[in-house]
Amino acid sequence: MGTRHLPLLALSSCLVIAVHAKDPCAQGNHQLIGELHRSTQFQPEPTDRLLCDDGLRAGWYVFNNNDEMPTSCVTQYHCGTHYPLWMQGTHPSLADGIVPRKACSNIHGSTSQTCCDFSLDIQVKNCGTFYVYNLQTVPACSMAYCAGNKRVCDLGGQVATGGNCPDHYPKLTSTPVLSKPEVTLTEVRFSCKIDYPLGQPDVGFVVTWTVDGQELNSTGQPLQTTLLGDSRIAYLNAAKLKGNLGKELKCSVRSFHPSKGKGLMSIALTSRGYWAGIRVTPFGKINLDEGGPERTVTLESTIPLLCKDMYAPSECNLPVKLAALNSSTDISLSDCHYYLRLDNATGTYKTSFKVKATRDFIKDNNFVQEIAFQPIRMLFNNEMWNNYTPNPIMIGTTDKDHGHCLLWGDPHFTGFDYKKNYNVYEVGDMVMYKSKNQKRPFEVQIRTWPCGSYHPCACAVIAREGNDVIEIDMCEKRKDVVEAPSVSYPSGHPLEGTTVSRNETGKIFYINFPSGARIKVDASHAYNGAHHHTTEYSPYMNIDVQAPPDDFGSSEGLCGNWNGDSSDDFIGGDNIQYQSSSVANFSKSWMLPANTSMFHQVPKYEQHLAPKFEYCSCKQGRVDCTKIGKGAINPSKPRDGSIISDKNKHPRRSAHAYTDHYPDRDIPVDPRVAAKRLKRNAAAMFPTPSGITEHQARTACSRSIAKSSLHSHCQHTTILSNIVDGCVEDIKYSDSVETFELAHMNAFDSICYNELAKDPRNIEYVNGNPVVSSSIMTCPNQCSKHGRCIGTTCHCDHGFTSADCSIKIGVAPTIHRIRGDGHCDIRKRPCRQANVIVDNIMDSSLLACRITPLNLSDGVPVASGISVTYKAEFLSFLEVQCPIPEHNVMKGLSKIGFKISITSDGQHYSQDALFIVSDGYCTTCTASGVCTQKPDSCFIDGVCYRSGDQNRDNQICDPSVSTNDWSFIKSVQEIDHYTATFTGCRCPYNTHPYDCACCQNGGCQCGEVQRNQCYDCNNKTLCGLYPTLFPSPNQQ
Repeated sequence: MGTRHLPLLALSSCLVIAVHAKDPCAQGNHQLIGELHRSTQFQPEPTDRLLCDDGLRAGWYVFNNNDEMPTSCVTQYHCGTHYPLWMQGTHPSLADGIVPRKACSNIHGSTSQTCCDFSLDIQVKNCGTFYVYNLQTVPACSMAYCAGNKRVCDLGGQVATGGNCPDHYPKLTSTPVLSKPEVTLTEVRFSCKIDYPLGQPDVGFVVTWTVDGQELNSTGQPLQTTLLGDSRIAYLNAAKLKGNLGKELKCSVRSFHPSKGKGLMSIALTSRGYWAGIRVTPFGKINLDEGGPERTVTLESTIPLLCKDMYAPSECNLPVKLAALNSSTDISLSDCHYYLRLDNATGTYKTSFKVKATRDFIKDNNFVQEIAFQPIRMLFNNEMWNNYTPNPIMIGTTDKDHGHCLLWGDPHFTGFDYKKNYNVYEVGDMVMYKSKNQKRPFEVQIRTWPCGSYHPCACAVIAREGNDVIEIDMCEKRKDVVEAPSVSYPSGHPLEGTTVSRNETGKIFYINFPSGARIKVDASHAYNGAHHHTTEYSPYMNIDVQAPPDDFGSSEGLCGNWNGDSSDDFIGGDNIQYQSSSVANFSKSWMLPANTSMFHQVPKYEQHLAPKFEYCSCKQGRVDCTKIGKGAINPSKPRDGSIISDKNKHPRRSAHAYTDHYPDRDIPVDPRVAAKRLKRNAAAMFPTPSGITEHQARTACSRSIAKSSLHSHCQHTTILSNIVDGCVEDIKYSDSVETFELAHMNAFDSICYNELAKDPRNIEYVNGNPVVSSSIMTCPNQCSKHGRCIGTTCHCDHGFTSADCSIKIGVAPTIHRIRGDGHCDIRKRPCRQANVIVDNIMDSSLLACRITPLNLSDGVPVASGISVTYKAEFLSFLEVQCPIPEHNVMKGLSKIGFKISITSDGQHYSQDALFIVSDGYCTTCTASGVCTQKPDSCFIDGVCYRSGDQNRDNQICDPSVSTNDWSFIKSVQEIDHYTATFTGCRCPYNTHPYDCACCQNGGCQCGEVQRNQCYDCNNKTLCGLYPTLFPSPNQQ
């Protein structure tokens, strides 16, 4: 009926009775209500407009034809309205004058006891031949005063004087039918069909289109279609819905007699609605368990697409991209770009994607968040979709418990179940954690060796899930040579869902696997400088492993048997149950035989282990597969800018792929360092050589831990005593209070935080979303003991800066070395970047490399150009990557040098370090920049050639004849018809090096069979027939 409901009033309205100075019966002192349909006999039909006196001003009124208000109950839907008002009491006589009465209405329908559930105070006066009424405005619609009891026609009719009432417009008996959209040659359209008999004279209809109850407009005018004669269907081009998708479309119809004009039309009848847009199912909120199975979300367009070629609808698609998540830490998505394509089974355009709850290792209660979409951008003739944004999806995630194991110091462990401190003092490669889940191979191995002259420390970790293998290594390869944390991907293929990221200090790295397993590597302690009694360099790391619920009851290794029972944590690799007093034997059982760990042997790729989906979040229109956005190390990003093969493919350590990745890969371990691994201070005792007693050590440890960020939260737990015990042990063996101090403080905070985060009392709500309370968040690296931690931000002491206050202001960085010993052979690497090991740096917009080209022709490096400053890439707190300018070594120049200096603030630059690029075929260079030509090479016309290289004139580089000119060999002309030169052309199996033969006379390269020979393309058996002229590849 389209009516407004009348509010129930506790009290009847009161009419203020005034003393009338004028007689209401007199002409001009009252107004006429001329509406005919107030008769008690008139019952409105569903399509009629209902009368409502909410616009009637209070005052004296006379009804049409001197009709009188009824004085008995009038039920609902009479008098042309929903709630009729009748007068309670009788009409007055002339002598009575003005009398008060009540106008009553039946609000409760058939349950009403008095038929006067609502009333208004009115007045009435007998004027002799008519009555005049002092009426009030009604409070709500649809309510109106009744008058008379004559038979009247329908709305717009007249009082019947006999026979049938005149028909002022065609009578509609049913609502119009809005059909699903259809595709024609030129448009997608909706149809609105009117159910009215054909062949009727003088019939017209006006069809109006609405979205969410509002009239659809075109150029500011309502979209209407007028139908005449036997026309019963109106069409709407779906393109008119531009800007109104995601709403409910309806059509409404009003009828009229064209002979009478559109001034008198029926009330509008409206169709059922049709929701136009992209529908997301399942409807409502999707609930997920953290670590549980993924759910499928389907996107389906309720409107078909208009294809350029109507006979190839499969080529049509509707692109949809996800926008930023309001929080991407709890859920993961299978992709961020989708295309709605025709589903032949249903005839609709749809797509689907997977969504799952990520193991975030924070007891953040059940979490509700939103996946939003970007506005659609269409490039072909479906303009209505432009800038349409589908409705967001609400995702609810439910927490599940996780396991937590920590290694710190030299090294100490707290296991999954056994939370007391236990020490592992073995040197070598060991299994820290391994899942026994055969469907998801997962393993974490560590490498330990002495920290200087101390007990062993963990200096490297390698982890595998499925086919993904990630290694973080900072082990010392050469004595007293500073090593920076190096992240590598030795599996030799693009990562399948695993992500690696670092924090803003470049000291903490996170490895996040698709299963939800996470490894946190704290390398804050990689470089300690000189201690009070030694100048040894001592790199080590803390390793925090957090396991997904899948592995509960199915794990093994140094972290223990995770099943909730601390009594059986020490099950060795030999399946023997050890006691806590036999940790040494337990740790030995998890030692790996020499050269069998993943550090030496990477598992082979197995196709069945490849995940079906890569789970990512979407930020600002791009795929972001990192949990920690800032400082993400994206393994899919080529760092050298010129990898010729698959740019997403990371080489194995053993493969000599042509890439600038891992420039230290060919540097062997110094035998002196390897020998040192077997030596350690096994007989350490208190007091230490420097005089530190056990009491002094325990006091120093307690004071240090008391300064940690979360000390006040966990000081009364066993965490404190366990960390202090480990700290005392480390002082005994290192004879130093400072060496492991930060490691223990950070370990205390790490264990404490993991426990606190499980407590719902440490959850706060920001904009309705639960987050971990800032009160248990910590500052990075204890602010390096050079600042105060306020909230989660370090406020540095005077003279220090950076996120963890580790950088001295006004002090220039110090370069320790350039990876690859500052030398790059263009025959092995592109040489377009230099990795500089440098300290006193931080990630900032001013971090830069100043590079000066050098001429090395005279044996002494001399500047040959101006210095240019390039933005440096921050890799870690000890390493930056500098872009090397394009050079001519590959084009023939045998060598070039660059002078590199680093700055973090744009003012203070480090000392210069030399970086040499040379052609290894011809040149040998020393670290000082002195380069000499190899005796088995030629340098002809400024280009380097190896002995045996040929030119297209069948001349050869023969150093025994000349090192600066071509030599003539007759046998080449007679024997080889297809090979122009031994080298100088791209190889078919690796298109970057120019060390394959150049062909002539229509010949083809032999390829890997014999890379320096060409053959008759129709007779490959010629390859390798002339070994004296064409040496085998392994002899090159």
